[in-house]
Amino acid sequence: MIKNNLRLAFLLICLFGVDQTLNAQSTPIRLEEIQIMGFRRNANENNLHSIRIDSLLKTKYFACDLAQVLKSETNLNITQYGGQGSLTSLRMRGSGPSQTQINWNGLPVNSPTTGSIDLSLLSGGMADAIDIVYGAGGSLFGNGTFGGSINLTNKPEWDNRLLINIAGEAGSWNHYKTGLNLRTGNNSFQYHLSGMYQSSPNAYRYHNFFKAGNPVEYRMNDSLNLCSFQQHLFFKLPDNWYIQYGIWFNNRIKQSPASMSTTPVFTALQKDRSLRQFVRASRSGRKTSLEIVAAYFTDSLSYSEISIAHDSILKQSQFRSSDSYLSVSQKWLLNEKLTLESGADLEYQKAKTESYSDIADESRGAVFGLLKYQNHQISTDVSYRQVFYSMTGPKPLWAIAFQYHTPVSGLSLKTQVSNKFRFPTLNDRYWVPGGNPSLLPETGMGYDLGASWDMIRYEKASLNLNAMLFTQQINNWIQWVPVGTYWSPQNIRQVNCQGLELDMTGRWKAGEMGYLARAMYSYTESFDMSAETVETRSQRQLSYVPFHLLRVQAGLDYQKIEASLIYKFTGQRFTTDDHDPWLVLDPIHLIDVSFGYTFLLKKNRIILSGNVSNLLDTSYQLIRAYPAPGRSFYLTVNYLFNQKFKNDDSK
Repeated sequence: MIKNNLRLAFLLICLFGVDQTLNAQSTPIRLEEIQIMGFRRNANENNLHSIRIDSLLKTKYFACDLAQVLKSETNLNITQYGGQGSLTSLRMRGSGPSQTQINWNGLPVNSPTTGSIDLSLLSGGMADAIDIVYGAGGSLFGNGTFGGSINLTNKPEWDNRLLINIAGEAGSWNHYKTGLNLRTGNNSFQYHLSGMYQSSPNAYRYHNFFKAGNPVEYRMNDSLNLCSFQQHLFFKLPDNWYIQYGIWFNNRIKQSPASMSTTPVFTALQKDRSLRQFVRASRSGRKTSLEIVAAYFTDSLSYSEISIAHDSILKQSQFRSSDSYLSVSQKWLLNEKLTLESGADLEYQKAKTESYSDIADESRGAVFGLLKYQNHQISTDVSYRQVFYSMTGPKPLWAIAFQYHTPVSGLSLKTQVSNKFRFPTLNDRYWVPGGNPSLLPETGMGYDLGASWDMIRYEKASLNLNAMLFTQQINNWIQWVPVGTYWSPQNIRQVNCQGLELDMTGRWKAGEMGYLARAMYSYTESFDMSAETVETRSQRQLSYVPFHLLRVQAGLDYQKIEASLIYKFTGQRFTTDDHDPWLVLDPIHLIDVSFGYTFLLKKNRIILSGNVSNLLDTSYQLIRAYPAPGRSFYLTVNYLFNQKFKNDDSK
C-alpha cells in the first residue's frame, strides 16, 4: 500500500512539472506577482502572524548563530545549557523543542533522529533574512509546526559589484570570533561566500547555588571551537529560468560540562559535523511558474566520555544520518485576484548508530494544493496536504487563513484555523532498548485571531501594534517515561496551549536624532490535560514554559553613532512535572546594552561596536543546574567594502 502511495506521489510530481505553455498568450501582468524569487514555505506568510529580521543581520549579527540572533531580537522562549555553543532549544508557543520547524531556504533541517535541532549549530548571521512564523499551518509547512516555523533565507542582489565584509570579535573569558562575507557577480550571475571561526573557552564565573554560601566558581569543561561556511550560486538563464545552488558545512567541537550540582568524574566531548546541499530551479511564465528543488543533507555526531582521574575513554558513541528531499510545485495566476498552487514532496531519511539494531530508514511523501484570493481589502488562503507516511498511511492536513483590511486606516484583522501533526522520530521508534515502533503521530488543531494596526504613519514618525490570540490542542504528545528497567517513548500526554502575543514598535526622528521604542510581551499557558490530580490551573503548566515573557528595547542613532538598551523578563519556570517547589527556577531580569560608531571611507565603512551582556551581573539558569554567564563584554570590528547604505550620497 505504501509503495503504491509513493508511486502515486512520484507520478504527480511528474505531472505537476509539465510547464503550462498554453497560458503564454494571455495578457501580461506585473513581474513581481509571478516570478519566484522566494521559496514556497515562505511565500504565503502574509496572512499569518510573522516577524522578519533582515536589515541588521549582515552587520550586527554577522558570524552569530541562530540562538544569539533570536535571543537578541525576539521574545521567544529559548533555553540553553550554559555558555556560547551549548545545546540550545526553542519552546515556541508552549510547544516542545521538536515541535517547531526550522527551514534553510525552504528546506527543513530538523534532525531525523531527534526531531529538533540545536539552534547554536545554525548560522543565523549568514542568512539574508530570518522569518519567524507563529503557529505555521501543517498544510503549508508540513511536519512539526505546532509552535511555528523559523525560516532562514539567502537571496541574490542582481548588480555588478564586489562586496566584502570582514568581522572580528573579542570578548570576556578569551572569546574570539572572526568571519568573512564576500559577494560578487552581475545581473545574470551572483556568487556569495560566508565563513566564520569561533573559539570560546566559556570559563565564566557563576554563583553555585548548590553549595553552602553560594560561592563564586568558574565554569570548567565548556569550551567551543566552531568552523562554518556557506556558499551560494545564483544564475539567470534564458527562457526565464532561475537556478540556485547552496552548500553549508558546519564543524563543531564542544565540551559538555556537568551540572553544578554534581562533582564530575569525566569530561564529555561532542563533535558535530554536517553538510547540506540543495539545487533549486524555477521558471516564470506570464501566468505560471514552476519550482523544482532537490536536496541532500548529512549529519554526524561523535560523543565520548573521558575519565578525569585516568585520562581514559569511558564511553563512545556515534550517530550518522542523512535526509534526501525532492519537491516540485506549480503556480498559476488564474486572474488578477486568484492564484492556484499545487505540487508534491518526497523525503527519505536514514540513520545509523550502535544504539539501533540495524540501519533505520523511513520514506514519506505528500501532495498539496493552495488556493489564494486577494484584492485591495481581503486576502484568503485555503490549503490542503495529503501526507503519505510509511507507518500510518495517508494523513490529511488543511488550513484556512484570512486577512481583512478594515476601513479604519492601517488596521488589519487576521485569523487562521489549521490542523497539524508530527511524525515520531527515528530515535523514538528504533532506539534499543526502549524504542516504540507502534507510536502514533502527534496531532492537533490550532486557532489564531489577531490584528495589526499602523496607528501612526508619517515620514518622521510611526507607531505599529500587533496583537494575537492563539489556542491549540496537541494530542498523543510523545514523552519518554520509565517502563520497567528502561525508558520508552509513549503517546501519553494531551496538551492545551493558549495565550496572547503583543508587539508595539514606535520610531520617530527629530532633526538628526532617530529614536526607537519597542515592547514585546507574551502570555503562554501550556497545560498538561492528562495530569491525573491537580489543584490549580498553574499546576498543569509544562516544565520550562514561563507564563510571562517581556522584552523592552530603547534605541537611538545620531549621525555615525548608534546605541541600544534591552530589558528582558522571564517569569518563573517549573522544571519537573510534579512542580517540586525546591526545583523551581526564579524569574529573570536581564539588561543588555550596545553601542556602535561608523567610520566613513568613501564607499567603505568601518563599524566599531561594543556590547555588554547581563549588565547587572544577574545569576540565573535557563536549564536547572546549568549556570548562565554573568556580566560579559564584547568588542566587534566590521570592515565593509563597497557596501550600499541608506542615505548614502556616494551611490
